[in-house]
Amino acid sequence: MISTIATASALAMDAFSVSLGAGACRCSMPKTQVLYMALAFGLFQFAMPIGGWFLGDKIAHFISAWDHWIAALLLAVVGGKMIHQSIWPEENCDLLNVARPMVLLGLAVATSIDAMAVGFSSAAIGSPIIPLAISAGLITGVLSTIGAMAGCKIGLAVGHKAEFLGGVVLCLIGLNILRVHLFLS
Repeated sequence: MISTIATASALAMDAFSVSLGAGACRCSMPKTQVLYMALAFGLFQFAMPIGGWFLGDKIAHFISAWDHWIAALLLAVVGGKMIHQSIWPEENCDLLNVARPMVLLGLAVATSIDAMAVGFSSAAIGSPIIPLAISAGLITGVLSTIGAMAGCKIGLAVGHKAEFLGGVVLCLIGLNILRVHLFLS
């Protein structure tokens, strides 16, 4: 359960960072818009790991000898991407204008691609996905709401630190998968 909550929280960090940025760019964001954003981000964080899991489940028997390496690599790539983006962010308020439906949809997809990779990895190692998907959706929704509402006051600096921490957690989970498979099996 701790691993599920840690993974879900790590997955939520990029949505939290985007929410902080959106809140910082639009200090007067209406509450309904904050809720739409939180709902979109949470829904995609819920659905994408399930989609990744089904995709991974279909091909898992072909890759069972390498599943732990694939899971660790995917988590390291996603975590590394999050760390990279936290250090070298692209700050542009037009890209964070969640009042535009296509921007909101694009951000919801972009912030949940890593959740799909985690779902794929979960299928590869035979881990259940529903608890993670539910946790990721709920945590993302809550953190997105908090981020958007606090964005004006907190600013982007904290968002990048949160994304950095999320990336580190995903990399550590990948290393733990290798540790368990290589040294405890």
